[in-house]
Amino acid sequence: MKKTLILKKTALAVITSAFVGGAAFAGPFESSVTVEKRIDKASASSQSKIDKLAEQAADAAFEYRNTLSRVDSLETFNTQLRRQVRSQEESISNMGSEMESIDETEKGVLPLMDEMIKTLEQFVELDIPFNLDRRTQRVADLNKMMDNADISVSEKYRKILEAYQIEMGYGNVMQSTSGSIDRDGQTLEVDFLRVGRTAYIYLSKDRKSGRYWNKADKQWAELPVEYIDEVSEAMKMADGIVPVEMFKIPVRVAEAAQ
Repeated sequence: MKKTLILKKTALAVITSAFVGGAAFAGPFESSVTVEKRIDKASASSQSKIDKLAEQAADAAFEYRNTLSRVDSLETFNTQLRRQVRSQEESISNMGSEMESIDETEKGVLPLMDEMIKTLEQFVELDIPFNLDRRTQRVADLNKMMDNADISVSEKYRKILEAYQIEMGYGNVMQSTSGSIDRDGQTLEVDFLRVGRTAYIYLSKDRKSGRYWNKADKQWAELPVEYIDEVSEAMKMADGIVPVEMFKIPVRVAEAAQ
């Protein structure tokens, strides 16, 4: 019995010793694990910071490259602007020279245009008396236009040339019209025939008499009877009633110089 009790005590002592010994070694072991965990945690935190710094550095590099690209674009744009400004400055300088040239040109053109209108006015007065109201009014409008400062010089010149062209066109037309004329103090309804500027003739409505414009005397002269039928037929040609053919009209021939 004593041996059994001793063995039990001995076993209990061993178990107790083992338990106590295990407890003694547990403290340092747990401390090492805790330190390792802290190191791992600190390492993970540091890595996270490094990753964030790397991302920030990448973002900064990308922004820097974009900024350089914008700088290059702005430099190119500024170069183009400088060229445009230089070109505009040259254009302004050229315009100034052109304006001075235009002023000098106007000084010579305006008197010329006045002279052209006077010549046209004299031409209408000396020409055969057809469409006199319209033609004299056209000349009057040109004279009035020259005093209007709101109309450009080029437009004035265009209007004068247009009037000349109209007058030139009259010389290429054979025209038949109706109207009235004062004859011997009486108003007579007649039919006119104009062959360009070569002849201007009228016949009475009954075709029994007529007159032609004598350019030399600047007055109407009696139309010889033998021309009445010719002129009447020519009026039908001008109106498109019959085909155009040869016809006879009185035309004054200039006398040869002695």
